[in-house]
Parts: sequence; C-alpha cells; structure tokens
Amino acid sequence: MATKDAQPDGPHALNLPEIQLQIFESLAAKDLLNAALVCKTWSWPAIDTAWRTSKFRLSWILAPLVNCTAVQLQECEDPNRLPQIVDAEVVSAERWNSRLQWARRITRLVVDVSWKVTLAIIQLTDPLGEPICPNLLFLGFNIDGHDSLNEEADVDRWTPLLPLLIGPRLRILTLTFYGATERVLNDNIQSLASIAPQIQHVFAENYTDTASPDYSAFRQMRTLRVRGSMNHHTWKCLASCPRLKRIVIWEGDSGGEVDTQLYSITFPRVRALAIQTSGDPEFALGLLRGVTMPALQSLKIRFPISNAAAAAAKSEILEFMRHSQLLKVAMINGRVTRSTTASCSSEIVGSSLERGLQSAHVEMKPRG
Repeated sequence: MATKDAQPDGPHALNLPEIQLQIFESLAAKDLLNAALVCKTWSWPAIDTAWRTSKFRLSWILAPLVNCTAVQLQECEDPNRLPQIVDAEVVSAERWNSRLQWARRITRLVVDVSWKVTLAIIQLTDPLGEPICPNLLFLGFNIDGHDSLNEEADVDRWTPLLPLLIGPRLRILTLTFYGATERVLNDNIQSLASIAPQIQHVFAENYTDTASPDYSAFRQMRTLRVRGSMNHHTWKCLASCPRLKRIVIWEGDSGGEVDTQLYSITFPRVRALAIQTSGDPEFALGLLRGVTMPALQSLKIRFPISNAAAAAAKSEILEFMRHSQLLKVAMINGRVTRSTTASCSSEIVGSSLERGLQSAHVEMKPRG
C-alpha cells in the first residue's frame, strides 16, 4: 500500500482505494470506452505522475467503472511488496462481487504476466467460481521469459488461474513472447487453447529464436498473424489446423531453414498468404518453393528490392504468380500483378519453383 510519506497532505490526503476510485470516476466521466488501465505501481507519487501525464498506473481494478471495456494489467515494479498488498486487499465474496460488476462489461483485456502480481489479481477475482470477464472478446497475453515466469514452477501456478478469467465469448487472442523457454511458450498456448477452444484469430509476436511455438492447439483458428521467427516445426504443426484460411507473416524469417525439403507441407484450405520482411526475401522464396496451398486466392509479398538477388527473387515470385490460376489478388510491394496463364504448363514443372507446387497445379481450376 502507499506509505504515509508518499501521500500528499491536505484535502488530497486520501487513502489509496479512494484515490483509485476517484481516478476511475474521472475516466468514466470522460466516457473513455477503450481506456487502457495499467496496474503497474503501488505508490501515490507514481499514480500522481501517471495521472498528470495521462498514463494511468493503477494498483488495483476493484472500482465500479461502468464505461470501461478495456483493461491492461502489467507488472508490479516492486514484486517484493506484493504479499502485504494481497493480504491487505482481501475482501468478502459479496463485497468483491459487487465491485466487479463493471468487469462483466469488459470486452478487451491485455495481461502482462512479467511478475506475479497478475497471478494474485486474477486469483482474487474468483470468489464465486465464475469467469471475471464472461463477455471478453479480445485477450492479449504477454510473457517475458527473462524474468521469474521463465521458471516452470511459476507457469504451473499461472495456468490453473486462466479459467477464472476467460469466458466463452473469447474470439481474438494476441500472444507476445520474449525469451521464454519452449515449455513455457507451448504450455501457455496449450492452456489457452484448452480453456478457450473457440478462439478464431491468433496474433503472435515471437521473439524467442530457440523455441518453436505450436499454434495448432487452436483447432478453430482461421487467421494467424505472426511477427518474428517461423521455423519448420511451426509450419509443420500449422498444417494440421483444419480451419486455417489466412496467414500473415510480418518481419518473418525462417530461422535459417529455407530448404525446399523442409517446407514440403500442404495447407489445403489456406486462401490468403501475406509476407512482409525488411530483409532478405529468401524466406518468401522458401515458402513458395516448398509449401503447397492449392486453395490460395490472395498472395501479397513485400520486401526491399535493393540488389541483384532481390531483383531475381522478384522475378521468381512473379513467375509463381503467373502460374497460380486461383489467384484473385496478387501483389508485390503494393503493386497488383495479374496472372496470365489459364492452365498448367508442362515446360515449367521441372523448375525449382514448381517442384513443391506440382500437385497444386494439377488440382487447380481456371478462374471464372
């Protein structure tokens, strides 16, 4: 809790819950429907500074904020103080439930589990055994493997608490991983997928080069947007997703694996593929050479054309587009490229580009 030394004197010398309630009421009065409320600090000076700079750093979320539909929970800057805070904030189930009525309106939630503060908050929000946010549509889930949650024991503590937070309406999930071990990464994916199997759209940022995320746990996933590393294991797992129709790769790389044999994978239902990279286009070429997408209708690729190798890559991608008969949208660096052939040409089947796509051409039907 905030110390007496930290609180101002005079009419503003309120206790911390009253201060927070005052801030919540101000937010509600401003009708900030999508305000991001950050639970990050426990001291009054930080709250005062954050309030004046419009960065709301609140230490708890128990006020009856009627109009707020978006909440962000972040790490406590001083995790050593967490035990006394938890003990001080325990209230009866009836009182807690009345204060959490506003939480039932929340549709967007971002959880940063860098420290154990989020574990305590969510653990305290289920006195009646029901999800705190039953109407949640969007969940952001951030894990920093460089801190305490990289310890597998903390993951085991965290995952049982997820059902207390997530309701049946969740459809969109964002995942961000920094330096997490493979078990930390995939255990959390498995837990989220088992608790919310209805998730349809997954947006992932993976900054863990040594771990291979397995997004195939989301069996109802229709859209996957990935920023960061995508290696062969991840692609192979994705091929088992029965409903996956759209893949977007932003700043993607292949983890050094661009061999055609490594990517001899078929995605039978994927209709749209978008790739954007600021570096070497070899990743995009590796996919086109090895991944088979017989239902592909939209292909968008963006990469810098700054040398002879990139220019050659553009020519190869253009060749692919010309011979992909189902393509309705084909773009390189924002420029529309139209397909000119109506049937598979036997003369080009032997090229390196066509080896991984031969079966796709056999199955393709002319447009129109």
